Amino acid sequence: MFSNNVAEVSEPRNLYGFWLSPFMALVAQMLKEAGLEFQYQRVSPFIGETLSTEYQRRNPLGKIPSLTDVNGVCISESQAICRYLARTYPQAAKFYPCDDAQRCAEIDTLNDYITFSLSGPFFNWLFVGGYFPKTLGFQTERESGVFSVWSMLMIKGALTRLVGRSRLQPFLLGEEPYLPDFHLFHVLELSRTFSELFEIPFMNLVEGNKELSRFYQAMAERPMTQAILAAQAHEFPVTRRELLEEFGTTYAQLLKNRPGEH
Repeated sequence: MFSNNVAEVSEPRNLYGFWLSPFMALVAQMLKEAGLEFQYQRVSPFIGETLSTEYQRRNPLGKIPSLTDVNGVCISESQAICRYLARTYPQAAKFYPCDDAQRCAEIDTLNDYITFSLSGPFFNWLFVGGYFPKTLGFQTERESGVFSVWSMLMIKGALTRLVGRSRLQPFLLGEEPYLPDFHLFHVLELSRTFSELFEIPFMNLVEGNKELSRFYQAMAERPMTQAILAAQAHEFPVTRRELLEEFGTTYAQLLKNRPGEH
């Protein structure tokens, strides 16, 4: 089941992204929980770094995160990276048990649900309802407000369904966390951060939900989670500046430099 390609260590393991990204945080959680050492290389989409030729050799889609493993293998997309780690390192399989098809099906069901019903819609809400109007000066306050209300209703409805169908003892599948617990936690954490940053209280998906609050607290108390939260807090001033001050200028320059435009 587990790969032998990592026997010869030829280079350090590198994780590319930025700490506030819940997708990079998800991979970092998997690595840390499994005891797999890595070096962090900051790459910010807000100042165009994901569009560089160097980065797109790692991830042609220009997204984060990407991981370069010790054997030279390069993987992108957070879920793909985590599944790769579980199939390559026995200590990571604890969180995605590759030799148990039934358990993996349970985990994949939750991961897919969080991705398509919570994480994806939340990011649309975040950008259309809060971020783009503020940073790019779009005069879409009314439209963004309407979009935010409908997004809130749909996402919180999906969360209610998830909570109602999960064990939450305190984690989604029982007493121990798996990959979807890491995924859900970092989406919830981002919702808390951006609720404060954009002064939109109802963007906080944890507030007012006792079951989710217990889940959030159980994840937040894990030592590896605390290390990630500390890294996010340390880097937040830089990310905040990029988000609120530099992104608009960078985006305008990227549009100006598009092929065929002068």
